[in-house]
Amino acid sequence: MRSIALIAAAASLIAATPPAPKPDLSRLTATHRQDLQCAATLALAAQAQAQGDDAVRDAPPLAVRGKRYFAQVGLRVAREAGLTPEQVRDLLTTDVIALQKAADPDAALRTSLTPCLARLEAEVPPLKTPDLLQCTAILAIAYEELHARAGLTPAAQDLKTLASVLSAREHEALVASGKSGDEADAAIAMAHDAMLQEAFEGDGVEAYDIAHCYDLAKPDPKSHY
Repeated sequence: MRSIALIAAAASLIAATPPAPKPDLSRLTATHRQDLQCAATLALAAQAQAQGDDAVRDAPPLAVRGKRYFAQVGLRVAREAGLTPEQVRDLLTTDVIALQKAADPDAALRTSLTPCLARLEAEVPPLKTPDLLQCTAILAIAYEELHARAGLTPAAQDLKTLASVLSAREHEALVASGKSGDEADAAIAMAHDAMLQEAFEGDGVEAYDIAHCYDLAKPDPKSHY
């Protein structure tokens, strides 16, 4: 079903190191254990969503927020309970194994996920819904980063195309609202620079619901294309 390898990939907290020495759990509270169990649950649910698993199809998108919860909770529990990252990793792995070895792993994941979504809401702010102008900047920056890292791969080309589609739609909307073509271009450039600034100063594009940008880039249902 789900792979324990997800634990190693979900956050930098988890490292490929030998098993940790037996930890002193005297400072580990019931709340800490519940937080860690939810970290494991949300990580598994995020992976299940990425694989298109129907078991969690009704859950909100967890790729970004679930990973952030996993990292934040792991670091906080390690600090408060006096544990090393490796010891926290072992506790998380134990929780993952428990879910995977349940009689019905899918049902166990769904049952565990319900209360964990409430903890997610308390720990990690909801993603912002970007408007068309912000999406134009987000996809353009995503293309630039991928192109700089890997060249014009098919994924980079797809991002470039989507960014161009959104840019054209935003330009058209701005002109329709009374701006000149040059003013529309300037507004799009300013949005791009503002999003870059967010990336340098905070969470950047990860604070936004990027899936919404892909929805905005879908073909117009009235179009023949």
